[in-house]
Amino acid sequence: MTHITPRAAQGRASWAAAAVFFALFISAAAARAGEAKAPSPFQKSAALFLQACSKCHTIGGGRRVGPDLRGVADRHDKDWIVGFVQNPESYLDSDPAAKKLLAENNGVRMENAHVTREQAEGLLEFITAAASAPSGEARESRLPEEPLTAKLRMPDEGVEGRSLPALALFAVLLLAALALARFGRRRDASLLFVLAAAAAYWGFGGWRHHRLAGDQQGYEPAQPIAFSHELHAGKLTIACLYCHGGAERSDTAGVPSAGICMNCHGAVRARAGQKDPSPEIARIVAAWETRTSSAPLILSWTRVHHLPDYVHFSHRAHIADNLQCQECHGPVQTMARVRQAAPLSMGWCVSCHRTPPQSAPSHWKRVGGPLDCAACHW
Repeated sequence: MTHITPRAAQGRASWAAAAVFFALFISAAAARAGEAKAPSPFQKSAALFLQACSKCHTIGGGRRVGPDLRGVADRHDKDWIVGFVQNPESYLDSDPAAKKLLAENNGVRMENAHVTREQAEGLLEFITAAASAPSGEARESRLPEEPLTAKLRMPDEGVEGRSLPALALFAVLLLAALALARFGRRRDASLLFVLAAAAAYWGFGGWRHHRLAGDQQGYEPAQPIAFSHELHAGKLTIACLYCHGGAERSDTAGVPSAGICMNCHGAVRARAGQKDPSPEIARIVAAWETRTSSAPLILSWTRVHHLPDYVHFSHRAHIADNLQCQECHGPVQTMARVRQAAPLSMGWCVSCHRTPPQSAPSHWKRVGGPLDCAACHW
């Protein structure tokens, strides 16, 4: 039988007490960490709004796909709003106020987000709190600010398809040739006339037909459906990220599925001012309705912007820095058919990464992208 001295027993008891205290300390710290990480109901409502509502609605930013939600609690009572959010189909089919909203918003029906009453009430609380920002009158009292679209650094596509340096060279060569011809130096003048003709060809648009390998600037392929960004992004002011939501979350922006199109075209079947259904919309509807059949209609879109396989580009990183789509893709809101506006060459990208702070647009969150090779080639 092992004999334990009083001193040894006291030591063991001390170690046991220390172990119990340490375990209790770790448990309390873990509990506090868990409590700190748990989002509040208001944070959950904000996240739900960003996920389910922000693609169609703003709070004080004007109409998007649906109406601006600033002041919605003043326009409708709480029970009506909560009921509408929970069951929009029933309200849009039978409620007069909902039918009026539907008519005011081009017949685009709100999609059911399948939220509980508690979540719908939380959304209304978040919208009311977010709407308490300065009113439109307060914003108008500030000095007028240049619109964001006027501050964007658009890709250089030439002036109406012309090259100004080449046209300037053409003018110089032509004047020099005329001067030489006047002094009797016809052979030299003839050479300059030939060079002037080449500069004129290049300056008046010939440069568009001569590219370095891989440079597809100006590429404008036909698509299976004549989708117009000029109509959707320009006239209807639908946000780019409503259709290309992948740009916020991943490297690739992606092409919207037929389901995204049907959020609007489930109700809108004809162009504005026309009674007959649009054949282009009919193809989208056919693709959606035959998606589970044995012979589905596949819409094979032609890719416009294509980078080499050894180049890694992240849309998410650029969107997070508040770069606007037009800064790489050009004035998409004016394009009836999308084209590649920028050369997308390494030199073009690096020149943007090297932008000094004093030259950077004010809406950029960060200036100076990475310049080492491994940033894009891995």
